[in-house]
Amino acid sequence: MKRRKGKPSVEEFVDIVEDADDSVQPASDAPTWRVLIVDDEREVHSATLFALRDLIVAGRPLEFLHAYSSAEAREVVGRTADIAVVLLDVVMESGDAGLQLVRSIRGELGRTDTRIILRTGQPGYAPELEVIRDYDINDYKTKSELTRTRLVTSLTTAIRSYEQICSVQESERGLDRIVRAAPALLSHRDIGSFAGSALRQMAAVLGDSEASGVFCVSRPPEDAETGGYVAAAIGRYENQLGRDVSALADPELIEVLELCRRSADSLHENHGIAMCLGAGQGKALLYVRSDKPLGEFSRRLAEVLSVSIAAGLENVALFRKLNTFAYVDQLCQLPNRARFVSLIDERIRLGARDWTVAVIDIDHFSDINAALGHQTGDQLLQAVARRLRGGFAPEVALARVSGDTFGLLGPDAALEPEHVLAMFAQPIVVDGQSLMIHPFIGLEKLAEAEDSGADIFKNANIALSRAKNEHREHWQYFTRDMQVASRQRLNLLHDLRHAAEAKRGLSLHYQPQIEIVSGRVIGAEALLRWTNDRGENIPPQRFIPVAEYSRLIIDLGEWVLCSACEQLREWDRAGFGGLRMSVNVSPAQFRDPNFVGMARRCILGFGLEPGRIELEVTESMALAEFEMVVETLHKMKRFGVSIAVDDFGSGYSSLGHLHRLPLNRLKIDRSFVSDLKSGSSGATIAEMIVNLGRMLGLAVIAEGVETVQQFDALREMGCQEVQGFYFSPPVPAGEFAALLRKR
Repeated sequence: MKRRKGKPSVEEFVDIVEDADDSVQPASDAPTWRVLIVDDEREVHSATLFALRDLIVAGRPLEFLHAYSSAEAREVVGRTADIAVVLLDVVMESGDAGLQLVRSIRGELGRTDTRIILRTGQPGYAPELEVIRDYDINDYKTKSELTRTRLVTSLTTAIRSYEQICSVQESERGLDRIVRAAPALLSHRDIGSFAGSALRQMAAVLGDSEASGVFCVSRPPEDAETGGYVAAAIGRYENQLGRDVSALADPELIEVLELCRRSADSLHENHGIAMCLGAGQGKALLYVRSDKPLGEFSRRLAEVLSVSIAAGLENVALFRKLNTFAYVDQLCQLPNRARFVSLIDERIRLGARDWTVAVIDIDHFSDINAALGHQTGDQLLQAVARRLRGGFAPEVALARVSGDTFGLLGPDAALEPEHVLAMFAQPIVVDGQSLMIHPFIGLEKLAEAEDSGADIFKNANIALSRAKNEHREHWQYFTRDMQVASRQRLNLLHDLRHAAEAKRGLSLHYQPQIEIVSGRVIGAEALLRWTNDRGENIPPQRFIPVAEYSRLIIDLGEWVLCSACEQLREWDRAGFGGLRMSVNVSPAQFRDPNFVGMARRCILGFGLEPGRIELEVTESMALAEFEMVVETLHKMKRFGVSIAVDDFGSGYSSLGHLHRLPLNRLKIDRSFVSDLKSGSSGATIAEMIVNLGRMLGLAVIAEGVETVQQFDALREMGCQEVQGFYFSPPVPAGEFAALLRKR
């Protein structure tokens, strides 16, 4: 046997036979401790194997690797994982080759967990404490003092140290995965992506990225189907994705999930773990199976991770509820306006051009609510939703976009207006009431649209408003001129709001009311006029509807009434006492609960007798909101204010209605006055109104008198009062005072 000069013989290292077998390996495929022997003498390898044969440390046998130079050892360490201990000769190619290899293992290769036992055949070659301190060495022995017992002792100590380091590192990695998993799990909003993430995170914690598993959840309440289904699957179970749990193709998997569901706890197998997460409707079942046995530490980590998964599952459930509240109408369980707009956007992105958006409004739904109660109103909306849903194919999207308004999105041919209207030809029976529904429809075709879903929805609503206002047809398709008119209306509203806030450009004109018998002025009707900032005189028929629609009429109405009262007081002080002031009142003012109090403050604040103020309500308004109008008028009548019905004869009031209204005066509509010819229908109706007023003890005044012939005809009928251009158009307060002096 050749020996390197200066080195002790192998016999001095340990008393073993020279021909010991250097290929000893563990007999089974059980987990092993890998030990790398690094020495340039083969006899040392053989002697080490012989000394450590059949050694079991911490329940595992040893697996030996061999290297005969520092370069070869570096290559083995670089390609081999989980080397527990390196038995390293210090002196090989050079006097410090072993120490240089230690530096490479720790620094270049980053193997800080592997334990190293230095062996040297030259006692005193390097200071023991200094080497251990500087190179992270477990032990440093001369070969001559390494008896079998000492070798086994040093190796066992090193392996247990390696095991503890690995345990700490595994704990750190596991906890790091759990810490990273929590925000990842909480970032998901839908159950599918969350379930997939939970399975992958669990597989990583169990240390097997190739594991198989399923994540099963209950179907949402609104889903037509019931029971649990596979929301996510990995590995060999990927083909089970989307299946009902009861229909899985793996009977063993069904059995494990059922046992877990019944126990409502975790079940552990040698190669798998099943968990029941959450509670109630949000309960979920998770099962992950690995091809390698699961250690106790991995199972504990899995239990810790399950807490984060359960929290993430609850988070997804909350987002699902929020999504439901954000995009689903709770009464009819239909998509709401936000979802309907997004459906239009989706259809646009798909390039659909032969589709139509329709907005359907139930006419006079508020009256049904008021008459029959909100519960019946809700049932009616649900019945309308069912009728609409049943009248179209599933491809047509149906939504409830506001209180009594529904949205439809479907092919052009399916949303023909006549077809939609025909669906309501038969009454809807709700709570024993047979109700006829008269819808109005606004539509826009996507082929003619150039905007987003929100704009298209807005355009359909513009068409709906046009259909409701014109009443010529119960439906209208959107056109660009509607958009122009809508923009003009919006601009008009903006200017009017500015004028109302600043009280700039607003004024009152007064038209005299004449007593026919004496020919004297007995009163005036206050009429609102508006000149905008550009000096344009806006006709009342343009801005009054806008003011009523926007509820600006409430503030404007208060200003009109108080200004009229103030002017009446000024005329009193100027010597024109005893005049009556007529002021028009809109429906919006009657709906205002503060109207009666406001009127009292205005009248009494200027020291006027209430009987000198006359409130004019139109016949159509009195009929449309009869009960509300009657109640308010009675309050005003008790206060002492005079009440007149304007445009009388143009509506459809009955004697029963007239009898309940606390009236003082009837005002003949100008359309009948303009037709005052002998034998004409206008003359007949005017005469009937005069006679009706006489029978009911009401005064009668005719408006729109423009000619002497009309005046004479009304005088012959017995009409008491008139007003119109024949005497004077509405004029500013100063001109009205001059007119009083003249007459």
